[in-house]
Amino acid sequence: MSLDISAAIEDGLFRLPTRVAAILFVAYVVVGALSTITAQTLGVAVQEWLQGVFSAASNAPPPSGAMPPGPTGTGSPLALDVSLAAAAVLFLAQIVLAQALGVVTIRTFVSEARRSFPDDVGRRFGWVLVNALVAGFVVNVAIFVGAIFLIVPGIYVAVALYFVQFEVIAEDKSVVDALRDGWALTAGERLSLFFLLVVVFAIGLAGGVPSYLLGFVGAPPLVTGAVSVVLGAATGLLATAIGARAYVQLKPDGWAPTGEASPFTY
Repeated sequence: MSLDISAAIEDGLFRLPTRVAAILFVAYVVVGALSTITAQTLGVAVQEWLQGVFSAASNAPPPSGAMPPGPTGTGSPLALDVSLAAAAVLFLAQIVLAQALGVVTIRTFVSEARRSFPDDVGRRFGWVLVNALVAGFVVNVAIFVGAIFLIVPGIYVAVALYFVQFEVIAEDKSVVDALRDGWALTAGERLSLFFLLVVVFAIGLAGGVPSYLLGFVGAPPLVTGAVSVVLGAATGLLATAIGARAYVQLKPDGWAPTGEASPFTY
């Protein structure tokens, strides 16, 4: 099938005013908050470690203008006062949690379930989660390598491999199979997919404007962060829904993920 951009956007929007999407939105907010906390915690921990290395090496104070150590730094109001190792573990755990939520979200949005989660949403969950993490890492490295040569190759790789994680999550494929089939799935549709992703990117940018404006006018960091997390959750969920419906469009006629909607509704 060919990609219909307007239909993918409309279908993605149609999947949001549901009970399932509301549950996913709350989960996105929670994970977004954890992401903010762990990122700030890791940033402060790394800075404290670098300051310690600098002081030990030169027996001199840190460079002027450096952020004060600890979670009370002005740029990191949510940072936890933990060691660098603990901060790294928390950050990695948040990545795994976010990917797990991504598995549930994609499996839900590629299915026809609206009032309930799919029956098989937990199918081979651990195996799929690991492969999705590896696939995401491989794709990001490929995009980075492409971007090193020029921005255009990086964009091309990002578009061509956009559905790799969808292949892993929706069809339980290995990383190698997902890379091959995800590349093939976008063949002949990459220009249309690029324009769709431009729209999705614009939606994400628009969602970031309010928090930027709040920061510009001097709103408290906690308020700015809360608005950023909530709007980021909304735009992230919408982006996944649109991507999932575009993915279904490109699959063969009659394709459907395994399983039926769960009888347990919310």
